[in-house]
Amino acid sequence: MVINLKILFKNTTKYNGAIYIEFLQFHEKKYGLKYTLYTILIIVLLLFLVIMQIKFHRIDTAIIICFVITCFFLWRYFHPASEVAKDFKSEKIQNEQEFTFLFYEKHLKVRDKLQSYRIKYHQLYKVFETPTFFYLYLDKTHSLLLNKETFSIGSSDEFSDFIRKKCWYKFKKDKKK
Repeated sequence: MVINLKILFKNTTKYNGAIYIEFLQFHEKKYGLKYTLYTILIIVLLLFLVIMQIKFHRIDTAIIICFVITCFFLWRYFHPASEVAKDFKSEKIQNEQEFTFLFYEKHLKVRDKLQSYRIKYHQLYKVFETPTFFYLYLDKTHSLLLNKETFSIGSSDEFSDFIRKKCWYKFKKDKKK
């Protein structure tokens, strides 16, 4: 049995602060409103519980729910900010770490200086194409960033067609910068 391991596309992208900020702006545009609306909905529901507790003269329970609301709001605000700060200070951004992406027929490989791992296309959460990057989301918050200008095997247009076919129901093209 012969296994076809022909590299169809190769991209090497250097992660730095500028492309990370561009990714954060993209991510905020795609998911920020949903995150904010979800937070508001939960707080409104918890405030309704406070009002009901006060109406039934359960002040101690109302105080506990107010404490929960405060903790929830602070966590929803400060947790993402701390995650971004942690990622921005990470070695891959601060040292401008370089990642190589190799695309085969059934999977892709991601390599850096220390390690390599394999991902099957069906494992990708979403794929977005912008005028300058491909963002291959692994889950709701983590993404592989591929600079369109750094393909050494294949072109970004050919890759766009390829990844659209592999992830047709997960692929979205963002025409705005």
